[in-house]
Order: sequence, then structure tokens, then C-alpha cells
Amino acid sequence: MFAVVVDVDYVGKQQLKNLLKQFGNGVQLRPTYLVSSGKGVHLYYFLQEPVQLYRNREEVLAELKEALIRRLWNDTSSIRPDSPDIIGIYQGFRCVGSQSKLGVDFPVKAYKLSENRYTLEDIKASIPSCKVDLAPLYEKPRRKSTVTLEEAKELYPEWYEKRIVQGEPKQKSKKQGGAWVCNEALYEWWKRKITEEVKAGGRYFSIMALCSYGLKCGISEQKIRRDAYAFLDHLESLTEDEDNHFSRADVKDALRALKGDRKRLSTIASREWIEDTQRLRYQQISEITENKRLIYILQGEKKRI
Repeated sequence: MFAVVVDVDYVGKQQLKNLLKQFGNGVQLRPTYLVSSGKGVHLYYFLQEPVQLYRNREEVLAELKEALIRRLWNDTSSIRPDSPDIIGIYQGFRCVGSQSKLGVDFPVKAYKLSENRYTLEDIKASIPSCKVDLAPLYEKPRRKSTVTLEEAKELYPEWYEKRIVQGEPKQKSKKQGGAWVCNEALYEWWKRKITEEVKAGGRYFSIMALCSYGLKCGISEQKIRRDAYAFLDHLESLTEDEDNHFSRADVKDALRALKGDRKRLSTIASREWIEDTQRLRYQQISEITENKRLIYILQGEKKRI
């Protein structure tokens, strides 16, 4: 990760003035670049040294970014201060030079505000009372086993006989492509959530989640695509802003997730992912295990995308 990027949306002329003033007087941490995205700004905080994204670091980095988002997105910087987009460290942003939502006459532009490059400690220090523990970032990742085949033959004779001598493949029973297959009821549950609870702002990610749940449940790609397009009219009817319609192209773009890393996509619709991207709170009733079902009650509004 070479930079921490924060999206502040619903930024009017006065809100932009407020932000620039706060960057100037030190109330807010001055970004390296400010990008005008159409109706908001993307704030790029370049890092002095890139951070390697080992899995054990992702949660801490996401917590730090959330704290920074909540610090920057407030009643002086956004017309909708109570609707911050809490997005993870892998969120993509509009490319500088591309077309914004306002049309071809309003391209995405970048403005350099400083030469500053920061450490994660600098970012944490800019957030009053920030309690994010950065210590896990300095823990060494677990190394892969250095046991040789000859040593494994002595240590794990049954495994050696099955996998090496007999050539049996790695066990994938009850799995599809290495990912656990869930009951189809989970997929149908999410389809109901799209119909009953999704609002403008959560529509794109709701289709991505449909892809993820579909793969989790072993649903065919053809059916996932058919179901996704079936939601188009309903999702478009939720439009609140004439510059933010939901079109067939949006569904098509969200479905591109099916062409990515299927094993990873099938695992992203976790509790944490839904909370971060959809701004939903789970009330857990029971867990899906080999012999149990998982049912969640979701409450709250969806996140705007």
C-alpha cells in the first residue's frame, strides 16, 4: 500500500473551502494530493515507505483508515455529515483524467497540495484520541513450513503415503474450488435483502455481494447474472439523485467480479465486509458450520457508492 486514500462525498463549494482552510491551519492533516471526483474529493496521503499487505495487517489498516475517514468526513466538510463512506483499504477510485459522474465536460482532476509523505504513526497522531493499535503491523508474518519431503516422510507417514506416493489430490470434499459451499438459502436470503433493504448508495455493492453469495452457495454463473439483471428496475427506482442513476451498465460492471479470483470473491461477503461496504449491523443468531445454518438479521442503512 503506497497511500491511504479517503473519499469525502457531497462536498459543496463551502465545504471545499472549509477543508482547504483546515488543511492550511493544521486542524486536519494536509494530503499530498486532492482529487476532484465530481461531487466529492479523494484525499491521497502518500506514505514514506510502502506497507506490505500481509493478511495479518489488513484489519489494523482498515481500522486506521476508518478512523481517518470519520475524522475528515464531518459537518464542515460534507453536506451529509452523518453518511460517511466507511470503505476498506482495497477500495478503487476514479482514475484522474477519466469522466466523472457529472459528464464528459467534468473530468476527474488532481491538485497537489503538498510534498508531504507520512508514516502510519503520523496519520494516527492526526486523529484525536485514536485508539487503533498499530503493533500488529510490526509482527512478522507466519512463514511457510521449511520441512523437507524427507523430513515429512518421517513426521507424517500417512500424509506422505497418500499425497506423495499415491498422488491423491488435496482434499476438497464439501468444497467448491477450495471454498466451503453453503446452503442455497443464504443466497435467497440476500436476494430478499436487495428487495427489502437496499437503498441508493448500496446498489452496486449489493450486486457484488450477490455474486459472492452465489459462489458461496454453488449457484451457476448464468443464474447469478440472470438474477442480477432482474433487480435492475427495482434498484433504478431507488434513485434519489438525477446524477446517480443505476443502469444496466452498472449491473454489468458489478458482475465483472465473477471473472476475478473466485476463491477470494466467495469469501468476501463476510460480516466485516458487509458492515464496511453496506453499513449494516448484524445480529447473529447462529452460525453455519458443517451441520448448522447461519441466519443474520440486518439493520440500518446501506452505504452510498
